Amino acid sequence: MLFFGWASHAQDRCNVEIKILLSPDESQAAVAALKLKKEKAGRVYFFDTSDLDLLAHGLIVRLRQGADGDLTIKVRPSIGTTSVAPSNIGEGFDCEVDLIGGVRTPSYTVRSGYAAPHLPETGSDVLKLLDAKQEKLLKQAHASVDWGRVRRIADIQATTWQSKSQSGLGKLTLELWEWPGGKILEISTKVGPDAAASAYAELQRLMKAKGLSLNAVQQAKTAMVLESLEPAAPQK
Repeated sequence: MLFFGWASHAQDRCNVEIKILLSPDESQAAVAALKLKKEKAGRVYFFDTSDLDLLAHGLIVRLRQGADGDLTIKVRPSIGTTSVAPSNIGEGFDCEVDLIGGVRTPSYTVRSGYAAPHLPETGSDVLKLLDAKQEKLLKQAHASVDWGRVRRIADIQATTWQSKSQSGLGKLTLELWEWPGGKILEISTKVGPDAAASAYAELQRLMKAKGLSLNAVQQAKTAMVLESLEPAAPQK
């Protein structure tokens, strides 16, 4: 259904987004302790097959509704992938490295604005919304998707807060995701590639100093949400 390779190293030009999962019940404590403001609410939807084939092969299809509504195509390797990416992947695309639990994972992303009130239900609906750059990313990533098997599988209530820039860390973003299967609370910041290690240590130190508890599991929140969903019953 889907295949693409991956580079064995994060490109030097990519910025790093440091992500730490906090105890999901401490959202208000974190807002107060970190003096966060600019609260925004929205919804996040993900599209995949009932077997999560896209996620298993590192492809994420996400739609956000709200003030910053967009449709996102992201390619990010799953753990254990060892194949090699085409040398030109990433040229002209947003490149970022996620630093989660001390592990760096590169990704390439293309976003397009989305403000329509009607939500796509199926992969075929999503396919009609892709712009030329998103199609190009899928092509360069060697992705071949059976869009007929893809559907909307996750509906998440998202709330975000932000801080002013802090020395050595930049702006902090706190994001709370809530869905019928649970909730996730993540603190994150974006830094240059050379500052990632020191900023990661500083963010951990800050959470401890503020008395905020780290979640026992440190993993990409997209995977945590999708893997928590009950498999859909086969269609008759």
